Amino acid sequence: MSDDTEPGREPARSRHGGPVRKPPASVAERREVACALRDGTRLRTVLLVPHGTGPWPALLTRHPYDVTGDEHDGMLDVGRLAAAGYLVALQDVRGRFGSEGVFDPCAQEVADGADAVAWLAALPECTGAVGMWGASYASETQFSAFLGGAPALRAIAPALTPAMSALDGFRFRGGVPEIGSTLAWSHYAIAPDLITRIDSAREREAEQRRWEATERAITTREAFRAGTLRARPDADRDAESIVVWGLDRLREPLGSARHRAGKIVDRIDEIDIPVLLTGGWFDVFLGSTLEIYRRLLRRAKDTGGPVPHLLVGPWTHDNLSGRTAGVDFGPGASADDLGGSGDLTAQHVRWFDAVLRAGAADTPPVRVFLMGSNRWIGLEEFPPRDTRTLELYLSAGESLTAEPAGSGERRLTSDPASPVPTCGGAVLLVAPFEAGPADQTAIESRQDVVSWRTVPLAEELTVLGAVRAVVHLATTGTDADVVVRLCDEHPDGSSLVIADGVQRGSARSVDPVTGRGDRRPVEPHQVQEFTVDLWSTAHTFLPGHRVRVDIAPSSSPRWDVGCNAFDPAGAVTEPAVAECTIRHGAAHPSRLVLQMVGTAPR
Repeated sequence: MSDDTEPGREPARSRHGGPVRKPPASVAERREVACALRDGTRLRTVLLVPHGTGPWPALLTRHPYDVTGDEHDGMLDVGRLAAAGYLVALQDVRGRFGSEGVFDPCAQEVADGADAVAWLAALPECTGAVGMWGASYASETQFSAFLGGAPALRAIAPALTPAMSALDGFRFRGGVPEIGSTLAWSHYAIAPDLITRIDSAREREAEQRRWEATERAITTREAFRAGTLRARPDADRDAESIVVWGLDRLREPLGSARHRAGKIVDRIDEIDIPVLLTGGWFDVFLGSTLEIYRRLLRRAKDTGGPVPHLLVGPWTHDNLSGRTAGVDFGPGASADDLGGSGDLTAQHVRWFDAVLRAGAADTPPVRVFLMGSNRWIGLEEFPPRDTRTLELYLSAGESLTAEPAGSGERRLTSDPASPVPTCGGAVLLVAPFEAGPADQTAIESRQDVVSWRTVPLAEELTVLGAVRAVVHLATTGTDADVVVRLCDEHPDGSSLVIADGVQRGSARSVDPVTGRGDRRPVEPHQVQEFTVDLWSTAHTFLPGHRVRVDIAPSSSPRWDVGCNAFDPAGAVTEPAVAECTIRHGAAHPSRLVLQMVGTAPR
């Protein structure tokens, strides 16, 4: 969940390919101060006070990744925020880096965030109006502060945010634990600082040894093998404490109250201030970002409240350059350019000026990057109202057709001992598993991956909105995972992943956002319908290209490798090989469902 990592290793805060920034001393006075919370805990806060006569509205970011890094390499250029006339505050959250206290991820930020906003608003240099910005964990702290009761908080700008729910891309997706990103975040982004804070040298050394044991397990992939998350006595005795914390959360039932801590799933209707959301088509939290947007837009229509703004680029969680997984979407795709309309900092300054200073709102509510066409488009809402549904059916001859064409079946073997490797997509993983539109050719050659594709397109096909797959499947096991990828097959034979998703059979009746509903086993040998949410995209398939869909039983280390057996709470289930049969035709209409537009907006 971090946005601060070394390339290809730890999740990164926002290294988006721009030039290294100079310290903001020339435009602001830097002060390092302490923010006292209601219980007396003191949080390190870096203030950048503009030169000149105040007071000024304030902009605050709070996260656990060492805020001093934001002074030269954050998502926004904080020197320019100060130059634009904002009192800028960068704050380490409780228990991290320069701040006192014990770190309790997510849960602590409601009260702490409200206190921080109140403290900042009361400073003599502040007008009393506060806005917040930041990506990933720093997006969650914004919602938390508002829900904690912070009347001075007038606007927020969450980016790449998991704040909606723990169940749709944060800890789980389609009922499958997101073990890869959980380990990447807890082990690389959080554990090192926690270890340095241990007072006892003996315990600190012991925790460092446990960190090294986790590192070996990740490197050898032992950490990701099937059955890792099943209940086993002393399963995590060799892991450091924050990793144990993360794995314990993955073992919690989907409806657990622990998954709601720090999330807005139950309280999003309370968000009545302006919100600017930034997302990435290949971000692990794209689903959460778009779900927040959809619900805030619906609330705005119902109540007449502020319409949310949305910006989505061809970005991953830690790369906003527009160049990833071997694909370059062009210089305009970068957060440093945004199609010549000013970089991400300029976009934020214009937006904060409009909502905090009653300035002019000169941009459309929605701006998304249309991949394939490789250009930005402005919209009144996403998806646009003129989209229509296109269904492409899995048909005989491995073809995707507008109508079911010939009944049949395709078989694959799901072997937990040999899972399908993750290759691109909306991931946040350790090296060498890079996010983005990676070529799937090598993956598609495996016997446990089956594919269907259209004929070469005669004209452009623009997908602009939700993508899902409906798969009719029978398995010899009592559970099954279905991984689906939407790919753009180029005339040269390369096959680039555009969107992907997963669904665990036993969780088909569980709401993917709220966690409500019961898990139940899959009936062996019975054809059952799996609906797989691939979230959304904005992509033009060019003439001569093919729309392709791949189906697989796993994607590791991204998702927990299933055992092909239903595992009720507390049960220990041994992994087993299962045979899966995908049925298609009029009686079993397996299909890809896309939202498309007839003509792509200009």
